Amino acid sequence: MKFVIHELLKNTSEPVRPRYRDALIPPSKEEGDFIGEVAKLFQKHQSGRIYGAFEENTDTYPFSTMLIDWIKDDDFLRFSARAAKALADKMDKIPFATGGYFFAVQMDDADENTLLVFMLSQKLSHAVNVKTLTLQRSLSLKTDQLDLAARIRIDDWQNGHAAPVSLVRGKKEVSEYFKEFIGLHQPHSNTEATRKIKDFADQWMDGKNKTTEEKQQARSRFLDYVKQLGDKPVDLHTVAALIDLTDREGFITSANEAGIDAEFYIDRRSLKAWERVHFKDKEVTVDFSKNAIGKRIVYSAEKRTLLIKDVDLSPEDLR
Repeated sequence: MKFVIHELLKNTSEPVRPRYRDALIPPSKEEGDFIGEVAKLFQKHQSGRIYGAFEENTDTYPFSTMLIDWIKDDDFLRFSARAAKALADKMDKIPFATGGYFFAVQMDDADENTLLVFMLSQKLSHAVNVKTLTLQRSLSLKTDQLDLAARIRIDDWQNGHAAPVSLVRGKKEVSEYFKEFIGLHQPHSNTEATRKIKDFADQWMDGKNKTTEEKQQARSRFLDYVKQLGDKPVDLHTVAALIDLTDREGFITSANEAGIDAEFYIDRRSLKAWERVHFKDKEVTVDFSKNAIGKRIVYSAEKRTLLIKDVDLSPEDLR
């Protein structure tokens, strides 16, 4: 792991006051635990992330050029300082930007070469002095406010994948300049991508006159695939084989025409309507979408009861 912090402090409507480290920070358990915490926070922002590639105009958006230079000369400190200065230049033009600490981390995440760059500020809080059992003031990083963060999958970027860059989508006025600093081209959210593939797959199966059982089997295969992927992108060719076992190429062609990328990221929460709960015994069979839980479906684990609302049955149905 390569790790460095630069200081980019700034008051409202004032210029940035930069301070750059002159050496990388030797990674220890402390840094490893901290980066692990930040990586988990980044992962939690699933529906608040946007994805894309780098802008081609490197004069206006030079971040990708800095990456190329770093990979060529293997000088991570120089890369991080150049990136921090470029961000400081952006912040100078934003009156409401307040600055903080710029972190740059290169690591192997699940055997993938990954770069994390993010900004955090500090807050003054209280802590207990364990010797005197009194309160004392202490500074701590606001890791719960991860509004300015980007992850670049280096291998995916070098191999020309469609969306190797992902950003946390924070407050609009602030996140816009961070997005420009990274140079994200045609950003899209994983929520949008998920809605698009879900709607397209449903329409495709309707057009193919798939039975209810066939549709549910296809959705289950897709859900299992997504769970196994974790935070990796979904491959359209694999999705095609899962949704329609008989016309994979037709599915891919139509999906491309509908504007669905060859690979995209999934927001699993947006797939809740596809997830189902099934219960069956000798007397009762129940099958419903998880999306209905808390709305039309109320379950009490303590009482072992299931309440189903808005059920329209005729008297003849109950005879």
